[in-house]
Amino acid sequence: MATIKSGIPGLDDLFGPDEFPKGRQILITGPPGSGKTVFGLQFLINGALLSAEPGVFISFDDLPRHIRADMVSFGWNIKQLEEEFNPPLITLVDGFSARVGLTTDEKYTIKANVDSLLLVLTEILEDTGATRVCIDSLSTLSTIIKDPAQVRKEILTLGAILGEQGCTTLLTAETSALGVEEYSSQGLIRLSYDELSTGEFRRAILVQKMRGFDHEFSWKEFRITSDGIKIFPDRTIGRGHFK
Repeated sequence: MATIKSGIPGLDDLFGPDEFPKGRQILITGPPGSGKTVFGLQFLINGALLSAEPGVFISFDDLPRHIRADMVSFGWNIKQLEEEFNPPLITLVDGFSARVGLTTDEKYTIKANVDSLLLVLTEILEDTGATRVCIDSLSTLSTIIKDPAQVRKEILTLGAILGEQGCTTLLTAETSALGVEEYSSQGLIRLSYDELSTGEFRRAILVQKMRGFDHEFSWKEFRITSDGIKIFPDRTIGRGHFK
């Protein structure tokens, strides 16, 4: 099986060959504030900087300018990666403005539907040679499509097309919004957090499924640091830890 370096410290250690699956469509789920957007952007940014793999981030849930500003706290200068390299190492796509009726001056914009998404993605992949994609979030797309069977079809189509292009794709989704998305993706990674008796919160990650790959199947502790997400493969989080 083909693999890549994820660029997220500790994540690759959760898999048999100690590398992240390549060319797969993987769902990243969790409640609000669990770190899904940071996870996706870190996968793209470190993939670009450390492995020379350009990335594409499609935002349906926030304005790209907010994302650029928020990620500075991790030392990630997204604007520099967009503008100072040819082709760009990171491409941000605005799927938020059209959805809420705002005007935008972003280079790439899409409507919240799969046809628009695929058209713009195809153009970007041809222009940049990107091999990593993050769609944030799939929950928004799924609310537009009312028929669960159609949702499943669209997700499978998206995965097949991007897979043929050699892309590794992360799809984020709110845990509460999950439906057929959970069954249609080739991999599923859950992010979570819970409150300890001290009032502190502890974060945990679970690789729930990854077709064709051996992987750890237990909750592992992770933290969101000033450098981004860091996973601790040797720290198993059991139910007894959340007291």
